[in-house]
Amino acid sequence: MQHLSGHPGVVTLRAVYEDRESFHLVMEMCPGGRLLDQMIKEGRYTERRAASIIRELVLVVKYCHDMGVVHRDIKPENVLLTASGKMKLADFGLATRITSGQSLSGIVGSPAYVAPEVLTGHYSEKVDVWAAGVLLHALLVGVLPFQGNSLEAVFEAIKSVKLDFSTEIWGSISKLARDLIGRMLTRDVTKRMTADEILSHPWIIFYSESPVKTLPVKSTGREAAARVVLQRKRADNGCFTIDFDELCSLESLSQRSYDDNENDDTGLVDVLAAAISRVRISEPKRTRLCVPAGPIQQSCSSNMKTKLCTAF
Repeated sequence: MQHLSGHPGVVTLRAVYEDRESFHLVMEMCPGGRLLDQMIKEGRYTERRAASIIRELVLVVKYCHDMGVVHRDIKPENVLLTASGKMKLADFGLATRITSGQSLSGIVGSPAYVAPEVLTGHYSEKVDVWAAGVLLHALLVGVLPFQGNSLEAVFEAIKSVKLDFSTEIWGSISKLARDLIGRMLTRDVTKRMTADEILSHPWIIFYSESPVKTLPVKSTGREAAARVVLQRKRADNGCFTIDFDELCSLESLSQRSYDDNENDDTGLVDVLAAAISRVRISEPKRTRLCVPAGPIQQSCSSNMKTKLCTAF
């Protein structure tokens, strides 16, 4: 934690005291509590909120990996919230240093979030990406992707169960969100995304960097209009060119159908997110843009003799 100190997404270690029996770690106060408790209370998250949480988390994961640290126990119990709702990654009890290309060993973590390669004994920093993918699945769907009635059943599911994105529960979730989850939860480590690749994924960009508000549009006619605007001007190199007035039109189009109590329209998300990552805006116009601001029951300590939680 001292090695990682200074990053706003890592819980700050204030002081360490020692007496005859124990070490006492004094950490910053996070009055917002655990992300897990918020998830149990609120249920499924909208894509906007889920993308914001995952982006914050992956920014911290990227920082850890750049600093040569693998957390190895990412889960909502270890994500704390400040009074303003900002995320803080905590509990580095299972974290370890890693060098480029190094292979780690030892089964550590929490069963539902353990990457399949951990179970075979050789893994890299990408185990943190897998765990973040499990968390994203839980945020959007409300349940963990790999479950079982015993520890062995959970591990077997992690090693063999194939995610089915065609079921009814995924019907209200955009294709781009499903694409990101699939790329984070692939068992082929060489194809699993890095933290940098997650941050540059169109779904993340759409909710964090797009100058167009990602608000629901219920009319298929409006969605078609958005397609026309986004595809009307295409440069020879394949990049979209959209002027300021067109961006304002899109924003106005979305605003008319906004409702905080409803989920994002998946059609508009897929149309805009795929395009917005390739939008080019000239610098004078860029300066004119105004950017708008089943319950999961798993809670236990990671510091067990077996270094594995028994709750799932």
